[in-house]
Amino acid sequence: MVANNFMQKNKLSIALIGNIIFAILMIIATVVFLATDITPYITKTIASALFVLCGVFNLALVFYKWGIKKCWQAWIMLLGLIFAFVGDVVLISNFVLGAVFFAIGHIFFLIYFCLYQKIKWQDIVIALVIFVLSLLLILLFPQFDFNGMQVVAIIYALVISMMLGKAVGNYVVNRSVVNLIIMLGAILFFFSDAMLLFNVFTDISPLFDYFCISTYYPAEYLLALSIYIRYAYLPSTQSEQTGASDKSNTTPAINDGASQS
Repeated sequence: MVANNFMQKNKLSIALIGNIIFAILMIIATVVFLATDITPYITKTIASALFVLCGVFNLALVFYKWGIKKCWQAWIMLLGLIFAFVGDVVLISNFVLGAVFFAIGHIFFLIYFCLYQKIKWQDIVIALVIFVLSLLLILLFPQFDFNGMQVVAIIYALVISMMLGKAVGNYVVNRSVVNLIIMLGAILFFFSDAMLLFNVFTDISPLFDYFCISTYYPAEYLLALSIYIRYAYLPSTQSEQTGASDKSNTTPAINDGASQS
């Protein structure tokens, strides 16, 4: 038991140090992207690749410690991050195609949130409120000039509203640490996309671009971090095997929320 506790603390330290390193690297990459004239195909690609690598790092820790069978849903979150990365790169030269990749990423995030906690009426109400407000902004804000892409903006608003609504709804039902992290990530993602809308389709201020990027990468980082945090309090596969012969001395696992009705 002492050896197992030591191993678990050691793995926790690896996870903590690794995620701190990724956070620092993403901050540096974001500053370089915003503050230099280097082509975004290099700076933005590097910055975006970091949140995917952060997700891969956390996925590897999760699979090693708890096994693929118990944590298979984490793949879905990683797929969402990968599609966001592709959307980032494609968005540089093709806004509509980039939006498509981002929308697919949001659908993967939504699926992950729904598998984690079942859909409830609160989720639908919250998503509808967010979408209606977004729709009113898109339709009524006088300084938007969509150049024929208003339908694309509306469809995308619907998808991201569903994703955000479910993330907020999950936290309303179960105020766990992982749901808080996911909700904050989803809120920042939504805000970032709103700033992108103002940056691309208005000429009000160039500051919208900075607001977009400075909230986007923290959003992706929090979603990547949540892969590990979700399973952080479950007993490892190794400790389960060791404790199988002495169940009377085993502390029950903390429910990660996936089975909540």
